[in-house]
Amino acid sequence: MAVWFALFKKELRLGSMGFLIFLILQVFLMGVGVYFNYRSGSNAAMAIMGVTLTLSLLLYVPVYLLFNVIQERKTFHLWMQNPLSAWSMLLAKLSGSLIYFTGSLVVIGTYTWISLIRIIDGSEGFSLFRVAILATLVLYWTAVGGGVNFLFLWTILRMMQSRIGKLAWVVLIIGIGVYTYIDTKLYQSGVIDALTHWGRIPQSFFYHFLVPNGSTVPSGYLFKPSANGSFSVDTVYIGSFVFDLLITGILFLITTWLMDHELEAS
Repeated sequence: MAVWFALFKKELRLGSMGFLIFLILQVFLMGVGVYFNYRSGSNAAMAIMGVTLTLSLLLYVPVYLLFNVIQERKTFHLWMQNPLSAWSMLLAKLSGSLIYFTGSLVVIGTYTWISLIRIIDGSEGFSLFRVAILATLVLYWTAVGGGVNFLFLWTILRMMQSRIGKLAWVVLIIGIGVYTYIDTKLYQSGVIDALTHWGRIPQSFFYHFLVPNGSTVPSGYLFKPSANGSFSVDTVYIGSFVFDLLITGILFLITTWLMDHELEAS
């Protein structure tokens, strides 16, 4: 564990510059939101900026890891000489990204929370606290999945670069295109639905979770088509979460195997 924590701290030091760059950009955009809020006299500007920054966190971990591997490209051979197994090394890199993701989430979440409270102003509607919990869970789920997917593609790219050089980028882009095409066809054929559409979560669960007791918000407001001017919640299945979890786990295992058996010699 001591070796792993040493590698983990190294990952934190390496990623600190990227975190600070993102943080400065976030604070600047928050300031822009405050400025327009002051100029317009409306609280909507801050809320829009807060929600936009929150949505940007969906890409935080992949972008952070991209900065991380770019910084490490000249010392990659030293990183590969670490005595730890591939899964431990990748876990350290992914854990570092999640630590900084959490820091940014706290900053952006606080800003968004304050801006939304100013708009809601105590009105009876959604429970902002529970909406925040649900949003946080979704963001972490996406962060882990996005991080594993990036590490998988990065490992594939590094492996191909040692064999075909710059053509690796072309092969990778073509591979992503082929995967996207096959994935689309599987969805259109109903194969993915057959694998994931089980364990339906009742829509009433989301209503009772997001809307506090005594609220004047009708249950139909959540589930009518968004074209009618309401907030639409699609049908959610437990099978979709299990399927995504399995795919993420398989990609992580493939990535570790490639690092242990194919990437060490590159």
